[in-house]
Amino acid sequence: MSDEEDYPEKRRTENAIPDEAGQHMHSPELRMLHLLEKLSERVNKNDDESRSRTEETQHKMDFIVQQQAQFSADMQQMREAQAEADEKWERRWGRTEDGIRSLLAIAEIHEGEIKTLAEAQAAATAAQAAVQARTDKQMAETDERLNTLINVVEQIISEKRNGGKGNTEQ
Repeated sequence: MSDEEDYPEKRRTENAIPDEAGQHMHSPELRMLHLLEKLSERVNKNDDESRSRTEETQHKMDFIVQQQAQFSADMQQMREAQAEADEKWERRWGRTEDGIRSLLAIAEIHEGEIKTLAEAQAAATAAQAAVQARTDKQMAETDERLNTLINVVEQIISEKRNGGKGNTEQ
């Protein structure tokens, strides 16, 4: 046989489908059955891959949802912690403000007391100056009287020394 004569047989053998025993099947029904089986295998394989991708996608979505839920819970905890910190700050600031107001009131009281003491000191100084002036005046008068007394005593002593006689110089 020539190559041309072998061609239909060769083609039939190439298109033939081996059965379980390894023999070639040549009927169109068998070939169709074989193609359907291959198509079914491919569909099953695609279904498995699709299911696997779907499961993987679902797993990723579950992970994202879980992360989002965790993020939301963490954000809520942070909001609560921030609110608590703000509340503590408000209380502390309130106490600090109250303390400052108390210190200011005490400073104002002290300022009033110091002013009163300064006025009292000024009054006492003025009174002391008046007393000192009166004392100085009295001392001057006393000095004057004392000087007069000394002069009289000196005159009497001087007269007694001169023999009890009056003042001869007059």
